Amino acid sequence: MRSLLAWTAVLLCGGLTLHLAWPGAAEEPAAAPPTRVPGPALMRLGQARPGEPPAPGVQATAMHAAASTRRPTVVDLCGLGRMPVGDTDPVTPPDDTDAPEATAGLQALPAPVGEQPLAQARARMLATLRQGDARARVAALLLDRPAADDPAAQQAWAGAVLSQALGSGDPAALAWATEACGPQPDPAACRINLIRERLRAEPDNGYHWAALADEDPAAGDAAWRGLLQARRWLERPQALVLASQAALPADLPGYLRLALGADVRARSASLPSPGEGFVLERCQQAQPGRREQCDALAALMQRSDALQTLTEAASVAQAAGWPAERLQQLRHEFQDLVHAPPAWQADADQPLACASVDAWQHHLTQLAQVGELATLRAAARAHPATHPLP
Repeated sequence: MRSLLAWTAVLLCGGLTLHLAWPGAAEEPAAAPPTRVPGPALMRLGQARPGEPPAPGVQATAMHAAASTRRPTVVDLCGLGRMPVGDTDPVTPPDDTDAPEATAGLQALPAPVGEQPLAQARARMLATLRQGDARARVAALLLDRPAADDPAAQQAWAGAVLSQALGSGDPAALAWATEACGPQPDPAACRINLIRERLRAEPDNGYHWAALADEDPAAGDAAWRGLLQARRWLERPQALVLASQAALPADLPGYLRLALGADVRARSASLPSPGEGFVLERCQQAQPGRREQCDALAALMQRSDALQTLTEAASVAQAAGWPAERLQQLRHEFQDLVHAPPAWQADADQPLACASVDAWQHHLTQLAQVGELATLRAAARAHPATHPLP
């Protein structure tokens, strides 16, 4: 209650009136901020990549429809309350197609409710990340990269990222650090060094071997042998979101937690992602025993923790001669999961209400425990009407 009153005081000083007397308004969502789980249970976050569900946010269509009625609109902001916005001040996101939906929606709200507390929450998140472990410190650097028109600051930033990542031995931090190779004298050598460090940490991870072969063709034969011995395929596509959400203060209003999640999803989507063409190229070669080898690799990739890996798995499976029905099922699964509505958006008309925050917290917990792909599959089984898996 003390934290709620503090946030309310800030808003009232900005000249706003919030209605807080509705069930649950004085409480944070029941789920606590998720804690990061070490090991393979991490994932890819960022604003929706091509073929990925959109980030949680204010729905522009619903808001425009409400404004057109010329009646007051009520926006439900979890942790603060139901805020009436008159027809002279409709809550419609600005014309900014590059902004995540939730962040764009907050930009459309009065500043004491939207941009100002969002900036304060982001600053607190970065401060907590900077005091965390090596993965958290690299995450803080990624989320606070200097401007592109400042070469000296960019160089210093890249050096700090590489130093933290290489000293950590953490596969996620090492993968993120690929972005820091751009300002280096030999970017390719920098990227190869990072991948080899990942392999030292996880020699049984096929994802690292495929990345090595795509980056260093001279290592193709060694990478193929490593792929054939791999026992897992972990990409951790949501690790940056998990790290950032774990750093948020417990007293943060839930609607800001959602907006920051969308913001970090956008940043994560911009990180470099290595290709996986090497596996398909090898599987298309006519060699003794190659079909059996590629059949095993396709099955391994199908058990990945990343949704996007299913597309490469389908190509490798086709080269391995999978039956048409089995191949079609794999492709249909990818399409169904891609086009399913976000599992955390409980109410499309009020996407920043507590129902969506609770669903978002549950989603993050599942991601940390079993990874992105298993989480999406579980949501499809739980809601077959909106996730029509074959």
